[in-house]
Parts: sequence; structure tokens; C-alpha cells
Amino acid sequence: MITNEKTDSNEHSLPKIRRKTDFTILCLTFILVYTSYNAVTNLQSSIHTDNTIGYHSLAIISGCSILSCLIFTNPLIFIGGYKWTIVLAQFGFLIYIAANMYPKVWLMHPASVFCGLFRAGFWTALSAYITDLGTSKQAGPITDAVINKYFGIFFSAFQTSQIWGNLVAYILYGIFMGLIFISIVLVIIMLDQKRKWKSIVLLKLILVLAYDAHMFVDATPKHLLIDSRHFIVSTFKQMKSIKQLLLLPLAFWIGTSEAFLFGIFTSSFITCTVGLPYVGLIMITYGVTASVCSVIVGWLGRYRIRVPCYILGALLCYASYIVMFLWKPVPSQVYILFILVGMKGIASAIWDPIEAALYGSLFEKKEEAAYSNMWLGQNVDYLVVYLYGSVVGYGGILWRRNSTM
Repeated sequence: MITNEKTDSNEHSLPKIRRKTDFTILCLTFILVYTSYNAVTNLQSSIHTDNTIGYHSLAIISGCSILSCLIFTNPLIFIGGYKWTIVLAQFGFLIYIAANMYPKVWLMHPASVFCGLFRAGFWTALSAYITDLGTSKQAGPITDAVINKYFGIFFSAFQTSQIWGNLVAYILYGIFMGLIFISIVLVIIMLDQKRKWKSIVLLKLILVLAYDAHMFVDATPKHLLIDSRHFIVSTFKQMKSIKQLLLLPLAFWIGTSEAFLFGIFTSSFITCTVGLPYVGLIMITYGVTASVCSVIVGWLGRYRIRVPCYILGALLCYASYIVMFLWKPVPSQVYILFILVGMKGIASAIWDPIEAALYGSLFEKKEEAAYSNMWLGQNVDYLVVYLYGSVVGYGGILWRRNSTM
């Protein structure tokens, strides 16, 4: 059902049931993949403290995503189309999550490379395809509103993966501590006597999902392999666009904000204040606020209020940083952690769908290259934050702890 081809610019008659089916498959795919992925990555900086393997694996994923955005993603989409890019990318996530069963440098780092290379294609293909779904519904001046609605609904569904993944993490670490608890998505084992954490994903769910995507989507090849060489430099060519260059700082800002939350905040504020079991519980707040607000933002897209929305998101983000800087974390004030995460969730719900829809409306017919640049910008800041987090993160925690005594 999901095709590899873009919608013909002169043909906007894609059946309604077809659009809904394709869109539902995409949402379900990302929810299931990121439920397990988020549950693992949100805890990387907290549980893998030896040799900062957690930070380094996240940094490698971001660095390889940057490389993929530059030279790998566009040829991959050109060769395999949206369908096969999304299907193949799931195995990159699968390898990385499975590697957490035995978190050693020699295993985690190569797995992070595979995950990073395919993650960029995963998101670029998704963003371009949702844009096609929006533009295939109707042409005209309200196309922007349609794209906004699609991205708003998608991110609302996608952010629920934070709820399910963190709920599993909280149940395992907070309620069934030290026991073997088997989940449909995730299995996490704590060995108390060795103080080592091992995590493994039930690969069956992702494998079944990949098989379903293979069965349900159309298998029409997009173009010939030999022609893909022309698309290797398409991301660089897209950087010549003034609009693209002006939008890159926004991608940098969003990437910094999200990397700080998932990498540093979870370890420096949550784990060090109330302990590892509460990471999942508190981060559920992020999933709830982001999911609910994404629907609202998608609905507001028809009113063309991007600037006020961006300002509101920036104010929420800056306010949370000010509180983090001035507040001395103590367990008795754990509610502040919930509030901070909720503020970040609202900001993310504002930025993500609006930014994705903006790229789709500004760079029609160049969606793949444009979205590659967008994810490139975000991953650059993911890389920077994870690298400096591995260097100063624990020193900063120690300083904050000493200053509260």
C-alpha cells in the first residue's frame, strides 16, 4: 500500500482509505520501533557508566546519522524508495537494541554505527512520504494546513512511544527490581550481585513489523541503481538554498534541546536526585504532554501562527533551563522534575510538527534533500551534546552535589 514513488504533481486523487491506511502503517511502525529504542536510549547515560559507553554510543549514532544525511540517505531512498528505506532501517535499530544485551565497547560501538547510518534514512523517508500524503490530498493555498495536520497527528502518535517505552522501563526498574520481567517489547535483566545491567529486545515484534511492511506496501522499484550516483551530493546542493541555510539554526536548536533532555537531564537530574527507577516514570510526562500538544499544534496549523508557536516553545525551553540552573535538586521536590519534563514535552510538540511541515511546504519536489539537511542539523547538535556530556556530565553532577551540601 505504501508506494515507493512520489505522488504525481498533477494527480491529487489518492483515495481517502489509501491515505489513511498508509498513514496508519507509518505511525504504527514508528511507535513500535521507538517504544523499545526510547526505553533503551533514555537510560544510556544512567546505566552504562563504565567508560561512558552510554554517551559514546549515543554520540556515534548521531555522528553516523550526520554522515548518512550527507552521502548515504538520498541514494538509499532513490534506490529503494520510501518503503524499503523504512523497512531496512528497522534492522539498524534492531541491531543496536539487541547489542544492549551485552554492553561492551567492541559490540555497542559497531551496533551504534549501523543504527546511526539507517536512522537518518528512516526519518527522511518518513518525512518525505508524509509530505506526499499531505500534498496528494488537495492542491491549493491550504496545502500547508493539510501537511501540518498530518505531521501533528503523526508526532502525537509517535510521542506515545515515550509513554510505552518509559512505562516498561519504570515497571522493570521500579516495581520488578532484580527480577526477570518479560515484556512484549522489551526484556531487561538486572543482576544485583554484579551490578550490571543487561537489556535485550524481543526481536520478534520488530521482525514481524518489518515483514508486515514488506507484505502491505507496494514493491515498485523507484529508479535504477546506476542513477543513484547523482543523488550522493544532493544534500550539499540543497545547502545552496538561502531558505535552507536560514532554517538550519532552528534544527540546531531543536537538536540541542532534545539531546540535553534525553542524555544529560535523565542522568544529572533524575538519576542523581531520585534514582534510576524514576527515569521511566518521570519521562512518561514528556510523552503525555508531547502527544497531546502535537494534536493541538497540528490543528492550529490552519491558522498560520508559526511565529507565536515558536516563541512559546522558546519561552518554555528557556524557562526550564533557568529553573535547572537555579534549582538545587532534592528528592523532596521531585514534582519539579515532572514540571520541567512537561515543559520540554510541550516545546517539542510545538517545534517538531511545525518544522517538518515547514520543510515540506518550502521545498516541494526536493523533500529528500531538504529533510536530510533538517536531520543533519539536529544530529550535529546531538553529537556535540553527547560528546561534552561524556566529558563534563559527571563532573558537573559532582559539583552540583557538593554545592548543595
